[in-house]
Amino acid sequence: MNIRSSLVSAFVVLSTFLFAQQGNYFLNHYTPSDERIDYVTFGITQDQKGVLYFANRSGVLEFDGRNWSLIATPGPVYSVTTQGDNVFAGGYGGFGKLVWGTDNTRTYQSLSDGLASKGQIFSSLADKEQVYFLSEQFLYVYSTGKDKTEIIKTDAVQGSFTGLFEVGGNFYVHTELKGLLKINAGKLVPLDFNLPAGQSVMFCSSLQGKTKTLIGAESGALFLFDGGAAKELVIKDKAFLENNILVTGTWIGETLIALGTLRGGVIFVNPVTGVTEEITNYYAGLPDNEVYSLFSDRNQGVWIAHDYGFTRVAPYLPFRSYSHYPGLAGNLLCALNYKDQIYVGTTIGLFGLVREEIYEEIISSSVVPRSKKGTVQEQSKNKKGMFSFLRRNKKQKEIEPEPVVAKETKDKGKKSTARKAAANVSKPAKTTRPVLKTIRYAFKKVDGIDGKVSQLIDAYGKLLAAGISGVAEVEGLKSKSITHEPVRSIFVSSTLDQLLASTLNEEIKTFSPKGSGWNETHLLDTLQDYVSYIFEDHLHNIWLCSRTNVYKVETVDNQISGIESIPFSNPAVDETTGLAYGSDVYVAASGTIKRFNIKTNQFEKYDSIAGPKKYFASAGYFWFNDGHHWRTVDPRMQSALKLEWLGLFRNIRFLAPVAKDQGLWIITASNELYRFSSNTAAEQASYPLFLREIRGQQSKITPSQSVKVSQLESTVTFEFIQPDYLGMGAVEYRYMVRGLNKSWSAWSTTNNVVNFSYLPTGKYKVEVQTRDIMDKVSSIKPILMEVEPPYWKRSWFYAAELIFFGALVFLSLRLSSVNSKYRYISSLLSLLTVIMLIQFIQTILASQISFKSTPVIEFFIQVTIALLVLPIEGYLRKVMVRTELVENNTSVVESNH
Repeated sequence: MNIRSSLVSAFVVLSTFLFAQQGNYFLNHYTPSDERIDYVTFGITQDQKGVLYFANRSGVLEFDGRNWSLIATPGPVYSVTTQGDNVFAGGYGGFGKLVWGTDNTRTYQSLSDGLASKGQIFSSLADKEQVYFLSEQFLYVYSTGKDKTEIIKTDAVQGSFTGLFEVGGNFYVHTELKGLLKINAGKLVPLDFNLPAGQSVMFCSSLQGKTKTLIGAESGALFLFDGGAAKELVIKDKAFLENNILVTGTWIGETLIALGTLRGGVIFVNPVTGVTEEITNYYAGLPDNEVYSLFSDRNQGVWIAHDYGFTRVAPYLPFRSYSHYPGLAGNLLCALNYKDQIYVGTTIGLFGLVREEIYEEIISSSVVPRSKKGTVQEQSKNKKGMFSFLRRNKKQKEIEPEPVVAKETKDKGKKSTARKAAANVSKPAKTTRPVLKTIRYAFKKVDGIDGKVSQLIDAYGKLLAAGISGVAEVEGLKSKSITHEPVRSIFVSSTLDQLLASTLNEEIKTFSPKGSGWNETHLLDTLQDYVSYIFEDHLHNIWLCSRTNVYKVETVDNQISGIESIPFSNPAVDETTGLAYGSDVYVAASGTIKRFNIKTNQFEKYDSIAGPKKYFASAGYFWFNDGHHWRTVDPRMQSALKLEWLGLFRNIRFLAPVAKDQGLWIITASNELYRFSSNTAAEQASYPLFLREIRGQQSKITPSQSVKVSQLESTVTFEFIQPDYLGMGAVEYRYMVRGLNKSWSAWSTTNNVVNFSYLPTGKYKVEVQTRDIMDKVSSIKPILMEVEPPYWKRSWFYAAELIFFGALVFLSLRLSSVNSKYRYISSLLSLLTVIMLIQFIQTILASQISFKSTPVIEFFIQVTIALLVLPIEGYLRKVMVRTELVENNTSVVESNH
């Protein structure tokens, strides 16, 4: 019997899609703008300050969260490692370290130029005393304390070196013929732990602060070493790794590892259970599925190097992304959980996130001889495995009939025989059966809603969607219209038991539920205005917010008793929102929050908001940004949800609770949808604040705790950095320069750069502080800065001038005593000496007393000093005149004699 089967498409089952509705991990993408930078990266490391270094084809790439710097090397860099704050690199040109050059910039210094033999370094590691560099034939052990390099050469028995690894705090090399060998006292000794035979190690990653090590083999197998024998990890989705080719891996935490693949992105696995937690690939926001390198930083963020730059994945941040599920279209406007299903309103309609089971049709066709009765013979029941129909044994081939083709011939007998032979071969019997390929989540558009959906509410146990298409009741992916009139806002009044809808025609429509439908009740038909928001207070009053008025609808016994219009100032004619908290009623418009005064029956200014579009109301809550945090007036929600985390997003256009104390839906200005759950947040460690560089007008100055700059440097810039990889708005800076001012600057993300266009001579202290999104303040030891005047304005220069001109005066007096024609020269030199004396005294006083004023005031100060020095000048002039008279009288007496 011959069985021929065809598979319509590749069969891959990923159990990880079962977790997809939890959302994708939070991603940050980084793309250096320097055209010299090549994104092909072979390794990543981090120093004690938190600065990242990338082994790049263009050199060593440095990144501190804000600044990218490329440090040139003789050739491509294949490996980087750190020892404290020292950074070492190895590559095509040997190995070396990063140092400060003569121009006060980071530069590469070779450590291998003097070695007789060196090759391409493709791996490096470091401990507290030594740094190891590996090439194909040599292992170089560089002692940082002794500044010496020891060389270990491989031999024919071991074969070439293929890898350098750290396992349990010890260092090992992998050889071509002998496998793993331990580095011990300058020698290679046999392996001291058990690893299954025949496994070639591809990567190792140690858990921070522990000896637990993840070992990845070229076979795709994973092993865990925690002392003793290495045990193989059982991965539930091992088929995924096999199909996408495992290339690298790293520890993240005790219960999470990241595994990078050649064509499937990164899979995150719990090493304890073997269950896949997440797959970060192109469909989850990763720009490319081919992973060059993986690295886990000290805040448990995973850095992925790929062909389009770098991506940081934050598994432990309290945000999950829902923007990358297929099917979602348009600008996002609102989101809501309803009966365990997620709905998102956009500018083009309403979408629901649904579970999809993707099946494939397996088509099987059989070609078997027909029996004499013309029935198809039964297939063998002994086949095992899904692909067993592809196997053919020798016996089947022997009984397979040769296909006979009927040919038109002149001989009718031959033609008849051919037709009979062809009839004995049965036609293919095709059978199909569905096979589950994947289980995934995707957004599907709700039928019947084709316009903008700006509001979603859960009322009367029903989901209501409102927008340009009107108001509709939603059930699954179907909708039933309540009104086709385009609306701005809807609200369900518990007092009236009515649905209120403000329309674009400036009408207020009211509806009441009746059975499976809705009846229009016309309670507020007489009210016509532009109403942008509706809410209800605790006294059963309904408030309708228009642009220049707020309408107060009073009720008695669940019936409308009166409507009052309360005007308020809204110069920008901005849309008005409001809320009731406790017994108070608030409205916000044009950046101002106003509170209703029940005694005066007016709205009075309560507070101001940091900036435009930094506030809105949604789902019965009022949200605003105070310049640093997103807040709400309900302190219970603020403390329960830890809203400080929202500081990662400067521009938020929608916030709404997911469920009671279960988090928030967030829509950002960049059209991203996130689910925020503060109970999943892990504490983030702060990296130290440090002085990155000092830039003068002409050149850079070496960063240090004490700095001297010349006043000739008209511009001096200090740049401070506290590495942060959460987002550009996560860390704010402020500074104060003691000796120049007495107050701190404002908190700002840009105040890490302190620029001085001009500073008077003197001594200063530069102090800088940072504040993260959790309001944790960090500071740096003050930087001492001394501004020195030019050499011709320094006291030693004036003293030298004074001595010089004094010597000339003395010489002129001697000359004038010999000849009277030198008298005028002597007087001129005496005057210059007095002037230099004034300057000398002024310089000494200025060095002791620092004047911070305008040039005009400084002129009067100089005049005052000159007047103070005037008595000394008069005394010296008298002495000089007296000396001149004595010398003249002496010369007259001598001439008389």
